Amino acid sequence: MKQPETIEDELEIIAAALEAGIDPFPPIKESKPWAKITLGWFMIVIMLSWASQLLTRSLDL
Repeated sequence: MKQPETIEDELEIIAAALEAGIDPFPPIKESKPWAKITLGWFMIVIMLSWASQLLTRSLDL
């Protein structure tokens, strides 16, 4: 499909989408920060685990 050159072309495309039952302007979904928060905590736990392993290895000399 080629890019519309005029506003009338764009209005025709929008009208065709509405007739087909497609919403050309869907509502914006709110972002949920849970994935970033859980990934951050997981990384903190992994880093603490590595640090504790290094400390126990250095103290077991």
